[in-house]
Amino acid sequence: MRVSGPVLVDVTRTAVSPHAVAWAADEAAWRGLPLHLVHAQEWPTGKPPHGGPGQELPHWATHFRAGGEALLQRAMEAALMRHRELELVPSLVAGRRVHVLREAAESAGMLVLGARRYTGVDTLFAPGDKSDALIGHLACPVVLVPEPAAGLPADAPVVVGVDGSPASDLAVALAFEEAALAGTGLVAVDVRRPRDAELPEFLDESRLVLSEALAGHCAQYPEVQVRHEVLTGDPAGMLASAARRARCLVVGARGRGGFRGMLAGSTSRTLAHRTDCPLIVAPPPQATGHR
Repeated sequence: MRVSGPVLVDVTRTAVSPHAVAWAADEAAWRGLPLHLVHAQEWPTGKPPHGGPGQELPHWATHFRAGGEALLQRAMEAALMRHRELELVPSLVAGRRVHVLREAAESAGMLVLGARRYTGVDTLFAPGDKSDALIGHLACPVVLVPEPAAGLPADAPVVVGVDGSPASDLAVALAFEEAALAGTGLVAVDVRRPRDAELPEFLDESRLVLSEALAGHCAQYPEVQVRHEVLTGDPAGMLASAARRARCLVVGARGRGGFRGMLAGSTSRTLAHRTDCPLIVAPPPQATGHR
C-alpha cells in the first residue's frame, strides 16, 4: 500500500514523544507529505475551559492552553531541525486523546505514537483505555515509536511478518515501501507452530507462502534486498526477537486468526510491549477496501 495524506504525530508531554516526532518528521520528509502535529488537551475534571457562551477564558485556563501551544511549538522546532523543508500543520484540540486522534486520523496517511518500551504505549494504552479504537480500526497505518535502541546500525533492515492473509499482504506492501525509502533491506518472517516443523512439507510450504507474498513487490522494488526466515513458536515472541536489531517491524492488523494470527487482539498488545524497534501496524483490509 502507498501512504498518502499527511503524516500525523501525537505530541504529548512524555519522554518518548520527541522520538515519535523525529520518526514522523523523517517519514513526512521522505514521502514528500505534510507533517500534522496534534496535541490533545484534556481539561481537568470538573474545570471547564469557560463559564459559558461569550465568557472569556479564566486566568488558569489561559495558562493551561498556553502550555499546550508551547509544547506544539517545541515539537515543530524539533521537526524543522531535522528537515527544514517540511510543511507543518499544528493543531491544539480540546478533548480526550483517543477521540481526538481517531478523528484526526480520518484524513491522515499514517498515525505515529510514542511508546514506552516494555510498558505499553504511553497512557493511551494503559489498562482500561480504548486502544482498539485506534489499532486495527483506522484506515491508515499506526506506528508505535519507543526510545531508540543504542548502537543500531544505519542499514538496519525492515522486518515484516508474513502469513499469506490479506492483512499480511498490506503489511508486506508497506514494508517494501518503508525499506525502499530508508535505503535498507527487508527480512520477511513466517512464524509457524512448533509441531509444524515435524511435517515433511513444512519448509516447502513456508517458502511458497513467502515467495507468493513477496513476488510482485520484489519486481516493483528491485533495489530492496530481501531475506526469508521461517521460525517456530509464539508469533509475538518470535517476531519481536527477529526485529531486535531492526529499523522497524511491520505487521498486519488481522492475521489468519488463532495461533498464526500476526496481530489479532492480545498479540498486538504483546508486540507493543516487547518490540525494541518501532512497530508499524498496517490497517485492516476492510478499512482500506482491500480484499
